[in-house]
Amino acid sequence: MPKNAGRYVIDAAARILDVWELFGHERETVGLSNVMKELGMVKSTAFRFLRTLENKGYIERVPDGHGYRKCRRRRVGLLSLTSTLPFVAEVEQGIVTEAERNGMHLSIRHGEFDRTKTLRGVDELLSSGVELLLVYNSDEHLSHVIADRCAQRNVPIVAITFPVPGASLFGVNNYRAGLTGGEGLARDIQGRWRGKLDLVVVLDIPGSSPAQQARITGMTEGLQSVTGYTGRLLHLHIDRRRRTSDALISDLLQSERAGRIAVLCYNDANAMGADDAVIAAKRQAQVVVLSQGGTEAVRKRIGRSDSAIRVAVAHFPERFGSRLIPVVQRILEGQPVASPIYIEPALLTRANCRDYAKLAAAV
Repeated sequence: MPKNAGRYVIDAAARILDVWELFGHERETVGLSNVMKELGMVKSTAFRFLRTLENKGYIERVPDGHGYRKCRRRRVGLLSLTSTLPFVAEVEQGIVTEAERNGMHLSIRHGEFDRTKTLRGVDELLSSGVELLLVYNSDEHLSHVIADRCAQRNVPIVAITFPVPGASLFGVNNYRAGLTGGEGLARDIQGRWRGKLDLVVVLDIPGSSPAQQARITGMTEGLQSVTGYTGRLLHLHIDRRRRTSDALISDLLQSERAGRIAVLCYNDANAMGADDAVIAAKRQAQVVVLSQGGTEAVRKRIGRSDSAIRVAVAHFPERFGSRLIPVVQRILEGQPVASPIYIEPALLTRANCRDYAKLAAAV
């Protein structure tokens, strides 16, 4: 050490580094007695240094409670739906942020609604040694394959929104989210058109899972229960590559040149496409749109006078990570967790969409 360098040393910092260096020796655990004996500290000081290192995430208590060890960076995998949908991106970013905050090593793969790519992602994550797999997958049949491959590796699963056999489920209660939206749109229609409708359109997805169908069922039942509507119900099936929501609604408005129309959309992406078609046709006075998800882009549309999106159901995707990562930690520590765990949705309207932050804080 250079001459006089000692006067620049912070004694408390040097002492806590002395404690930390004990964990560099070839020993599995370090106890309070080790710190007291080897560093000559009194019990209260040794205890405070250990608790400080624990609080900062450098060490953790061993399961039996006798002593501490270096924190083990848990390896967690996320098999996500896609890299392109804003809602999924918000869910993913929240998980990334919370995983980093809790010292986890998170590996991510995207299935992009492709069976081969999804299963390749699962195999890559399992081969990398993940201890738990977060699965965000809407294909019910594929979920059985994923569950089996994880079971063979003894890797637990937490399913996001869409159930996976044998896995804990986290997300939104799809039926309740649908019902909330359907009832909310119905109340808007009562104030706008005195509850009168000529056509209800459901933007559907071929091969929808039971979870997706539950949301659609909730939307239609919520709308019908409030308005008493018993007229035409038209399902339009979206193909992600060829038959987009804006094209479908544009064609519909060409054939339906009059009447009051309600469009029920499974997610924000479909709702925004439908809204684009309504705006292009200048039919906002005759068409109302319900969205599900409540991402920032949709919230901006609700506040616009030229938009047909009248209400949306907020699923608070940015909050998934803060609620989900503690569940992951408990599972990795061998603790029981409740299942399903739902985030309560909230109805967004033109009157309350500016209060989104307050609604999110209550989740």
